[in-house]
Amino acid sequence: MSLLTVENLSVINSSSGRSISILKNISFSLNSGETLAVIGETGSGKSMLCRSIIGLLPPCFSCSGNICYTSSDNTKTSIISAEESDLLNIRGKEIGVVFQEAVASLNPVIRCGKQITDVLYVKSKIDKNKAAKQARKLLETVGLSEPERIFHAYPHQLSGGMAQRVALALAIAGEPQLLIADEPSSSLDSISKKYYLNLLNRLKQENNLTLILVTHDVDEALSFADNILVLYAGNISEYGKTGEIQKAPAHPYTKALLNIAHALKENDLPTPIPGEISSLTNPPSGCRFHPRCPKAQDICRLKEPSSIDISDYHSVRCFFPADTM
Repeated sequence: MSLLTVENLSVINSSSGRSISILKNISFSLNSGETLAVIGETGSGKSMLCRSIIGLLPPCFSCSGNICYTSSDNTKTSIISAEESDLLNIRGKEIGVVFQEAVASLNPVIRCGKQITDVLYVKSKIDKNKAAKQARKLLETVGLSEPERIFHAYPHQLSGGMAQRVALALAIAGEPQLLIADEPSSSLDSISKKYYLNLLNRLKQENNLTLILVTHDVDEALSFADNILVLYAGNISEYGKTGEIQKAPAHPYTKALLNIAHALKENDLPTPIPGEISSLTNPPSGCRFHPRCPKAQDICRLKEPSSIDISDYHSVRCFFPADTM
């Protein structure tokens, strides 16, 4: 069953007095129980996509297209046109979010336990004593070995890894169907990162969660996701089943990212992608990747490519996908 369907989502920033396209014509669907990895360099629009899905865009940002979420009672909600009261019932209870900077997402003047207790009290409608007991249990669930100490601690008293797990406990406190994890391991060392991602995967299985994992680590995406969506400068480059993309990447950008990931895994020196990611404020004409693409031709500089179906579960936006190069 499709839990989340995004159709032709575009996000515009009008804060500078002119319209700047942050996301353009983003479409994908996510079935219950699946994991979707969203990958791409910094500045590709990954975090803005997450904020769009939960209706938390900053001021001066506007959406078009459609984001349809199916609640646990089978109610369908169009996130873009929904009233704020409806979104408040979805955020936390139906869709949980782990934001990129865990410490910044926690209230610095409220103890960690009270923050989780308040979420349980509001979302689950249980009394505060039961909520406090359940909050301690959640801290254990996310792998914190001293739940009582963490319960009474302030966020600044925690390490980065501990704060990340407290943020995860907050995100799953309302027993959501969908969990969005926005680069949850980016600030962790390699050992903590591996532990955290395994924890995330275990919680997904135990709680029958559907997961959107936003990451710049391609190896993470290949290891944990059923499907991969590749973003470049606000546009989808490639989208499909993880196995198909890993075996036969069709877009030059995807191929370059996979080559870098493979080199790093083999402790080799990776070949960097030349240049820098295209500016959203002054994007190039045509395909936004063409200034960095070794296969670019005149048409790439003049026109934006349309989506091409490589298979039933694999699509690419490129005039010259890999199978014709």
